[in-house]
Amino acid sequence: GSATLVAAVLVTLSLASGPVAGATEAQEPGPPLELTPSNGSGVGGTARLAETGRGVEVRLNLEGLPEDGVEHLAHIHKGATCADDRAGNGAPVEFPLESVVAEGGVGSSTSITDATFDELLGGEEPYYVNVHAEQTVPPGVACADVLSTSASASAGASGTLADTGGVSPLAVLLAAGAILASLGAATGYLLRRPAA
Repeated sequence: GSATLVAAVLVTLSLASGPVAGATEAQEPGPPLELTPSNGSGVGGTARLAETGRGVEVRLNLEGLPEDGVEHLAHIHKGATCADDRAGNGAPVEFPLESVVAEGGVGSSTSITDATFDELLGGEEPYYVNVHAEQTVPPGVACADVLSTSASASAGASGTLADTGGVSPLAVLLAAGAILASLGAATGYLLRRPAA
């Protein structure tokens, strides 16, 4: 009867909704931030950021790395831009990233930071991603600015991190609760009405 109907509806809802985005895995990464060469290095690539349930995932992909086996430090800096850094006015490291090891001119790394998109994109201070020449701090070989949502809207620049979309876990829970409340009310009505 009605218990079977409720069970069938719950199974259908769980199959239709799929996994909740952002629960533990990274959502689809935002558009790539372009890592441009610093100090005449010829090194470039992309940084892709994605919100996770544990923080922001940062995926670095570099090409043009000159020497195999060299480990390149990478960080997100707060309070300056790539132009500032290249002019010798860099900012402190806010979030260390996994190092990139060069192999065949390319290298990549994936890191989870304890940053949030709101922190990286909503604040007054700028952030930038910097990859260094070796297992030392300066000089940088590639850099990308992480623009705030207001700065990216006014600049209209590509290579900025936009809203990555995805389904909010809270929205899924609220929708499921509303559906269950409606089903409960309908079931209660059916069980209480007099038999004909």
